[in-house]
Amino acid sequence: MPRPALDRDEVRRRRTSSAQAWADALGDATSCTIAKDGRSHPTAKFQEGRAAALGDLLRRTDRDATADAILAAAAALAEEWERRRPPGGGDRNWESYRAGALQALRDLEAPWELS
Repeated sequence: MPRPALDRDEVRRRRTSSAQAWADALGDATSCTIAKDGRSHPTAKFQEGRAAALGDLLRRTDRDATADAILAAAAALAEEWERRRPPGGGDRNWESYRAGALQALRDLEAPWELS
């Protein structure tokens, strides 16, 4: 059975899935609580990065965007994420966040039935 065409609904589905995985990884804590404690939580930051990047992608694509347009926007956004560096050089949480964003965007490049 062929995969469905890549569209904004698929991006939204993936973002929702990432947000749920992020919440699951945090358990009953919040990102702010963890950050204030100084604890590292790379699994949660990875999923947060995925959700953030896919949200960025949704904001950058039109409602009727084709699969090709979504993939082009994802590639441009991935280039931006590659260049992003936090002030002070970053840490394990930042690298996990960035890695999640990049993976989410690159996963969209998997073979799709383009419309």
